[in-house]
Amino acid sequence: MTDSEILITEGMNLLYSGMMVVFTFLLLLILSINVLRLIFSSSQQKHSDSTASISKDDSTKIHHRIINEILGDLR
Repeated sequence: MTDSEILITEGMNLLYSGMMVVFTFLLLLILSINVLRLIFSSSQQKHSDSTASISKDDSTKIHHRIINEILGDLR
């Protein structure tokens, strides 16, 4: 094999191994985000049962007020 063939082969090996590292990292990131979402949603659900006194209308008013304050600062 010539030097250029060896260089191309090593470049392809580096490319494939780098792609596998990135793919594995992203796969683990997605899995860990979903696991954490499941863990925190169950604990959040327990917490929300105790704070269910806030009505949906009050929550909507609060969200609208927050959005208006943010948009007011941008203008």
